[in-house]
Amino acid sequence: MESMARFIATFLFLYVSSLAVRSAESSPGELPRLLISDSGDPIDSLEAWQNRRREIAETLQYFQYGHLPPRPDRVVAIDERQRHVLDGKAVEHGMTLLIGSRDRLHMRIALYVPQGPGPFPVLVREEHALGHLEELPPIIERGYGYLEYTREDLDPDKADVRGPAQRAYPEYDWATLAVWAWGGMRVVDYLESRDDVRLDQLGIIGHSRGGKMALLAGALDERFSLVVANGSGAGGAGSYTVEGPRCETLELITRPERFAYWFHKRLRWYVGRREQLPFDQHFLKALVAPRALLCTEARGDLWANPLGTKMTSRAADSVFRWYGEPEKNALHFREGQHDLTAEDWTAILDFADWHLRGIRPEDPARYRDW
Repeated sequence: MESMARFIATFLFLYVSSLAVRSAESSPGELPRLLISDSGDPIDSLEAWQNRRREIAETLQYFQYGHLPPRPDRVVAIDERQRHVLDGKAVEHGMTLLIGSRDRLHMRIALYVPQGPGPFPVLVREEHALGHLEELPPIIERGYGYLEYTREDLDPDKADVRGPAQRAYPEYDWATLAVWAWGGMRVVDYLESRDDVRLDQLGIIGHSRGGKMALLAGALDERFSLVVANGSGAGGAGSYTVEGPRCETLELITRPERFAYWFHKRLRWYVGRREQLPFDQHFLKALVAPRALLCTEARGDLWANPLGTKMTSRAADSVFRWYGEPEKNALHFREGQHDLTAEDWTAILDFADWHLRGIRPEDPARYRDW
């Protein structure tokens, strides 16, 4: 009874205060502003923003993703095997990560390291399965390491299934996207043990549902210096408030027969009363600041709501500008449909070169497609 009373009190406090903030800031159809606290105070200092940042992280976990467990006591690699790939230009390190000494979760990864003297920056991407070598050549040629991890080792991409990670941490209310994001954080735990990795030059990248995950992981874990979400749509870089034509909406994505299990069940409370939602995805984007954030989109990918992505990036820009880093809040559009293409990878790698290595692109304006 006591725990239930605490739950009800917490919900009422967050819900009522969020409604008050929303009504004080914006009219229906407008995005809630970032630089005002849950109690209605303006954010006018770095210290105040850090407090606001914690509020936003709590709000997003409470209402949308569920709460993530802390870092486990250990992450070690077992069953490592190596082979040369790309005609000897890179070494593939295949292994399984053993996560935690108590519950011993297992997650398979493949790390590709360029030949030559390191350490190297590393781009991390979650995958349904390992071995996507078709994406590897331009990454290795640019001098980046590349790491894939199997998200579904921690939580299968299925409704009504509690995966190994959720069973290991039953006291946490995390949904599937949060589990996958936590897996990306555990990858960084492992990379900290290697001397061939630039820990100050780590990026996390995802496409579609993986883009939702990458944005969440990058927002919550500041060890990622670069965060890239490609075609991530609702629950990712898109907007619940601003709906482009034929896009996936809050109501659609949280239907039980679709992808409700990606999110905490509290998110569905706002179906039919979206104007009361106490956040939108520019809150998540703002948590990345002042690190580098790139959202890549296809103009024909209407389902992913490129219009909503543009609006949430605009709304997050105030925080990046406050840090003096507007160029780190970037958008890149191409023609086409829902995919992660060679054109997207070129844009990603050019942006990574710029903000991880200081190599300014010939046309930086292409990343400010507002």
